[in-house]
Amino acid sequence: MLSPSPPRLFWLRSERDYTSVAAAEEARTAALTAAAANLGLDFHTATVDDVVVTQVGETALVRVQGDRVDSRGVFFHPGSLGRPAQAPEAWRLLSTMGILEAAGFMVTVPAVHAINWTDAIVPLIRFDLGEVRTLPSVRLCTREIEVHRDRLRIADWGLQFPVTVRPAVRRPGDRVFIAESERRLTTLLQLVGASELTVLVQPWLGEHVVEHVVVCIDGEPTGLEGKLGERLSLPARSVAAELGLAYVRIGFVEDADRFWLSHVDCTGFASDLDADAVGVQLAAYREAFHRFRAESDAVSASALGGGA
Repeated sequence: MLSPSPPRLFWLRSERDYTSVAAAEEARTAALTAAAANLGLDFHTATVDDVVVTQVGETALVRVQGDRVDSRGVFFHPGSLGRPAQAPEAWRLLSTMGILEAAGFMVTVPAVHAINWTDAIVPLIRFDLGEVRTLPSVRLCTREIEVHRDRLRIADWGLQFPVTVRPAVRRPGDRVFIAESERRLTTLLQLVGASELTVLVQPWLGEHVVEHVVVCIDGEPTGLEGKLGERLSLPARSVAAELGLAYVRIGFVEDADRFWLSHVDCTGFASDLDADAVGVQLAAYREAFHRFRAESDAVSASALGGGA
């Protein structure tokens, strides 16, 4: 008797994103493939151009790289949307993920989540986490910032210098700039305006702050002990429960004895993860797919029973 094929996971990305970094990420992709194989997953990369959907009545036939795929054996994980200069490519990725969801496939991060949670300000205005506050932030779209100089009055924002300027869509390796004066802030905003980048202006808490990233699996924080467990377990659980995803990374910063929610990351494979951390992420997706397939089988069996 033939053993069943392992579930196939496609890391789906925009065509431009994939081709621009493919050579640089060859080793990373190989590491992801090996880690997935150790967990019983068949890992592949693909682009939105590789996906062809044929509508047949009220169903859809989906082909990836020329091969027809089935929702019982294949699921998808979206690439990062953190490349703001390629907004059309991000939209192509989002719309493709939405189509795959409509066709009955499991997507690790549904398109609506990717839209709602990609911008770092969303969790900051969405949660009341009690003692763990959210960083006060001002979101600015910098296109033609010279024309809209009336936006640049820091006194209207409830902030004081120094402040930081960071991309609103976080990516590993992004720099955070410090503005100590109105002149410096104006200069920074003019520079990022050349790329039409959306940014967050936030208070600078100082060089002594410590960043913590809490990984939540199926809504439950992992790896928290002692003081951090006491302070961050409940707020992390609240955020993870709101998303309802198999895997999410929640960022906090510690300033002396104060904690602040800084960001939420639920898309992509972060390039700063080590092999063990990647294995945790992939295992979370594998278990979520097993549940998805079991629920689909139960629905199908119920429908057959009802029609008997």
